[in-house]
Amino acid sequence: MIEIIFETGINLIETLISTDFITKYLGTKYDGAKKYIGFCVCWFATFAELCIINSIVEFETLAVYIPIIIYFIYAGVCLKGGIWLKLWMSFLTQLMIYGIAVMSNLIICNIIGYDPNDMITVFDSTRIIGVIISKIIQFYATRIILRTKHKNHMNSHYGLMLIIIPAVSLISLGALMKATFYNSEIRLYIIIGMACIILADIMTYYFFIVINKEYENTIKAKLLEQQNENLKNNIDDNEAFVNEMKAVRHDIKHQLLTILKYIDDNKLDEAKAYIGVLTNNYLPHILSYIDTGNTVFDAVVNSKIAICNQKHIFMEVNIKSGTDFKIPQAEMAILFGNLLDNAIEAAEFTDEKRIALDIRTNEGYLIISVKNSIKSSVLHTNEELVTSKKDKKLHGIGIKSIKNIVNKHNGMIQFYEEENQFCCHIMITINE
Repeated sequence: MIEIIFETGINLIETLISTDFITKYLGTKYDGAKKYIGFCVCWFATFAELCIINSIVEFETLAVYIPIIIYFIYAGVCLKGGIWLKLWMSFLTQLMIYGIAVMSNLIICNIIGYDPNDMITVFDSTRIIGVIISKIIQFYATRIILRTKHKNHMNSHYGLMLIIIPAVSLISLGALMKATFYNSEIRLYIIIGMACIILADIMTYYFFIVINKEYENTIKAKLLEQQNENLKNNIDDNEAFVNEMKAVRHDIKHQLLTILKYIDDNKLDEAKAYIGVLTNNYLPHILSYIDTGNTVFDAVVNSKIAICNQKHIFMEVNIKSGTDFKIPQAEMAILFGNLLDNAIEAAEFTDEKRIALDIRTNEGYLIISVKNSIKSSVLHTNEELVTSKKDKKLHGIGIKSIKNIVNKHNGMIQFYEEENQFCCHIMITINE
C-alpha cells in the first residue's frame, strides 16, 4: 500500500513539473477557466499514461514517446508559438524527465554499488532516495531553463534538424539503460556515454537559442530596411498628394471662373448644368480624401489614394464611425502601408482596377478588410505569397511585417479569394 501511494505521488509530482514547464515556457493562449482546464487535462492525461505504463512494464522504452504526443496536442490547442517550437518543446520536456531519471539513478547506483535493475523493480529506501533526488533535479533544471529561455519563433529551416536530436537521444538513453541490466561491468562507460548524449542535447538547446537570436536580428534588420524604404516611398507619396492638391486648386479656380462667366452672361441654366456636371463627376473625386482625426492613418491612406488616382485605380474606403485604432502609430504606418501597397501593385494591372478598404471595431477587435481586383488566382499558384520581385530579401518582408504586427497583438489574419478579388481579413485584439 505504501509503495502504491509513493509511486502515485511521484507520478503526480513528475507530471505536474513537466506540464508546468512547457506551459510557462510557451505561454498560454487563454486566460481564466480555459487556461486552468487545459493545464489540468494535460496533467491528468500524462499522469494517467504514466501510471498505466508503469503497471504494464518495469522500464519504458518506446512508451516514452506517448507523453510527447500528449504535450504536443496540449501545446497545439492551448499554448502559444509555432508548430516547430511546440514540437521541439514537447520533445525537450520528455527528454528532461527521462534523461534526468536515468542519469541520476545510474550515478547513484555506481557510487553505492547498487544494481540499476533493483533500483527500478525493488521498492526500498535506496529507490525512494533516488527517485526524490531525481525529481528535485528535474524541478531545478526546469527553473534554470525558464530563467534563461529566449522566447521567439523557431525557424522552420532548422526545426526538423533540432527535433531529430532529442528524438534520437531518447532512444539512445533507453537502449543504454537496458544494457546496464545485462552487463554491470561496463556501467561506468555507459554513464559516460549517457553524459555525452545529455551534453549534446544541452549544446543543441544552446544552438537553438543562438540561431533564433540570429534569425530575430535578421528580421529586425530587414524591418529597418523596409521602414527606410517606406519613408522614401512616403516622401514620394506625399509629394504626389501635394501635387494633386495643387492641381485640384488650379482646376477649381478655372471651374469657378467658368461658372462666374455663365452668371455674368446671365446664362443661369448653363451655370446650373455646369455645376451639376461638377457635382456628379468632379467633386466626388476631390472629396475622396478622408479625415478620421488619426494623423498617421490619414497620411498613409490619403497618400495611397493619391497614387490610386494617378494610376486610375478606384479605391473605396469605409470606416465605421467611432472606430478607435489603438495600435502604435509606427505599427499602423507599416501595417496599412504594406496592405495598400500590395493591393495597389496587384490592382494596377487588372481591368477593374479596384480596391476596397473596410475598417471597424467589434467586441474588442479591430477588424480590417482589404480587397483588390486580380487578373487570376494568386493563392492557387503562390499559396505562401512569396514576392515576385528580384529583391526578395527586402520586398518579401512586407507580408512578414503584417503578420508580425498581427501576432504581436494576438490577432488573426486570413487570405482568401472571391469574385475575382484577393482578400485580406485581419482581426487585432485591442483594449476598449
